Amino acid sequence: MIEYFKTKDFELKQLENFERGCWINVISPTQEEIEYLCSKFKINRNNILSALDPNEVPRVEFIGKDIYVILKTISSDTGKLNSILILLSKSFILTLSSSKPQFIKEIINKKRKFDTTRKIKCFLRLFYFINKGFEEFTLNTVKAVNREKANIRKLTDKQINNLLEQEGILNDLVASYYYTNLVYEKIIKKAKFPAKEKERIEDLAIEAQQGFNLCRASLKTISNIRNTLVILASNKLNKIITLLTVFTILISIPAAVSSIYGMNILLPMQDNPKAFEYIITFIIALWAVFIVYLKRIL
Repeated sequence: MIEYFKTKDFELKQLENFERGCWINVISPTQEEIEYLCSKFKINRNNILSALDPNEVPRVEFIGKDIYVILKTISSDTGKLNSILILLSKSFILTLSSSKPQFIKEIINKKRKFDTTRKIKCFLRLFYFINKGFEEFTLNTVKAVNREKANIRKLTDKQINNLLEQEGILNDLVASYYYTNLVYEKIIKKAKFPAKEKERIEDLAIEAQQGFNLCRASLKTISNIRNTLVILASNKLNKIITLLTVFTILISIPAAVSSIYGMNILLPMQDNPKAFEYIITFIIALWAVFIVYLKRIL
């Protein structure tokens, strides 16, 4: 799907056809649409295909006077990380992804300000929207991790599985933040932007670095939770094994004595009417000695 938007009379309006200075928004393009974009606007095909790959690494390319930036964003459909291409060309700005990000929806629905008459500012504003989306997504993930940390001794199997899923998400976020910072640094060095706009990119890089540090701290928290769970499980297993060992020994003592006195041979006190009481007393005494010994060594 290819859509055209342009700010007219201070309002973002959708166009039927392309106009110079407009914003081209492309979502999940067909093969015919990809061919149209390549032939009509001379867009690099490899970068289009890269933007449709959810596993693509964030990067920036300078081809002639065009700037191709591939970043990660949060898909509004799946809630997972997805790739997006942002192209700053001489006559238009283009965004392209396999599913519509939430911030794109908000721009189209006029919930976010987006003025296409100032290209570079729009270009950087897209970065800002992506950063904000990442920040919200990261904070929600970190909150979920902290909730599990507070109830570490009561975690169910489902909660542990959720924690492992969150660890995978955080690892993806760490990689995305890292490569996004490299993209910002390269733009600052190579793009011929005004000093004020470069300062804005530096601010975005600082925010991305903060998100990167937050994700790494949360990953360390999950690692600590995992280690604690291993220790708790090991202690629990040791207690169970100890209990079963004690139970086995306690059962073995009367079993051994009764098996001896069950033999069809002459035995001491076999004619004594109080033999059963003596045997029970002997077993209880053995139990007492064994329990006292266990208390000393455990």
